[in-house]
Amino acid sequence: ELVEAQGGNVEVIDHPERLPQARMKEDVLVERDGFVAQVHAMLVAQASLELGAGRARKTDVIDAAVGIEVRHKVGDPVKAGDVMFTIHANDEAALGRARELLKQAPVYREREQQPLPMFYDTIYGD
Repeated sequence: ELVEAQGGNVEVIDHPERLPQARMKEDVLVERDGFVAQVHAMLVAQASLELGAGRARKTDVIDAAVGIEVRHKVGDPVKAGDVMFTIHANDEAALGRARELLKQAPVYREREQQPLPMFYDTIYGD
């Protein structure tokens, strides 16, 4: 529904192989048992920029094959060694920079955390 509402091609949901594919893929693992208490979105955004998934300047080219899969959300129970992020990259140096940023992004706590709502509100246009 979200893809369709934003004018996207819903066929890629059932056929993700139709999307551009990155040359490299690497997982960033959870470092300790607990619950995801927070994910620093700015660090995830910076990692995405390093990969080429976004623009720092208007003239920057976006690489549609790269990006970051966030595998756990706030409130999820996790164990050390679980996959927290999967990085899709086309450049080794960019992958390394993204990895270092993503290692700092999650905050884990021992106690169960309240999950964040998926939606806060709906905005309707005219």
